[in-house]
Amino acid sequence: MRGRAKGKRATAEPRQPFLCSAPWYTRAMDAIQDTSLLTRAALLSALSPTQPGGDASVAAGRIQLFPAGAFAARDGRPGNLKGVTAKAWRLTPEDADALLALWRQRATPVVVDYEHQTHLSRENGQPAPAAGWITALEATPEGLFASVEWTDKARAHIRAGEYRFISPTFSFDRRSGAVLELHSAALTNNPALDGMDPASAKTHNTQEDKHMDKLLALLRTLLGLPDTADEAQCAEALSRHLPQQNLIALLQSKDAALATAQAELAGAKAAPPDPGKYVALATFQAVQQEAAQLRAKLAEMEGAAAVAALSGEIEAALKDGRLAASAKPWAEGLAKSNPDALREFLKSTPPVTALKGTQTGGKQPDATPGTASLTAEEEYARVQLGLTAEEYAKHKESV
Repeated sequence: MRGRAKGKRATAEPRQPFLCSAPWYTRAMDAIQDTSLLTRAALLSALSPTQPGGDASVAAGRIQLFPAGAFAARDGRPGNLKGVTAKAWRLTPEDADALLALWRQRATPVVVDYEHQTHLSRENGQPAPAAGWITALEATPEGLFASVEWTDKARAHIRAGEYRFISPTFSFDRRSGAVLELHSAALTNNPALDGMDPASAKTHNTQEDKHMDKLLALLRTLLGLPDTADEAQCAEALSRHLPQQNLIALLQSKDAALATAQAELAGAKAAPPDPGKYVALATFQAVQQEAAQLRAKLAEMEGAAAVAALSGEIEAALKDGRLAASAKPWAEGLAKSNPDALREFLKSTPPVTALKGTQTGGKQPDATPGTASLTAEEEYARVQLGLTAEEYAKHKESV
């Protein structure tokens, strides 16, 4: 049987080994995360240890499941379980009445198996034969007793002393420790209680509890809570930050978005790149280089066109003295970079008669006393500066 939710759930505690001496059983139980949430499922051995070989009444079909009052395991449980405030388990007359009321609602008897294999078969793959069936429960001042219909094989084990204890699986309240419901029982040889007829106690996890553990872990992450936050703290934080009715929709939307992203990623890894959307890096770089070359060539052609467009004006300026021959390269460069500026310069520059031609056939004229002799280029510069020949000559000498 599985543990059932009773009241508020507690937080999951660290996995602890089950107390069985059989190596295969220990390995199987170690593979199960020993956690629980709303209540704790516990396993108690209760076949009387005071009579070697098992009590005759046990073999006949009567066993003690729980003692009356408070009881705890010698390893400290339930008080050392995370999220459990109870220091001991408890079976009061009121607790027994509530447990018996749940028992009367059952239509089938409770199974008694070997070493709790009913709970372990899913993990270890081994069969889980019944040792017997609990057909009746009885509360007495000494505790809770059960009537069992043993199988012939189980009865032989008990009479031969091969099994001496009963270990019932039950749920309890994590705050009060009250025993709430009996789920199953098992023949075992591993007592954990001293000085009492019920001689073993173990905790047990259900598949439902594992799912709740995962949900609590997710809530802690979403709400920014520490790993030690229990269910009550998660519920309080949730009520502060998120409307409760929107939580499921929020989780589902996140799951859907994650599933979509994972599907897209898987498809991208499996399918080859779409040639209509992607190109090879080498092809892309080659196109970039070719585009740069074309842009440079276009700029060169535009510059040549600009020079060609202004070549007539440049030649006219050379002839009428607005432009010195040595300034032609400069004018052509300006025509490429800023043709409007060249046009404005030629328009605003007056012709220089001295630059139209030479009176000496290309030879430097002889200097006459009191007259400065200037070259064509110097004459052009003089005119631009607005100086007389003598003033320019003095300026040149001072430089």
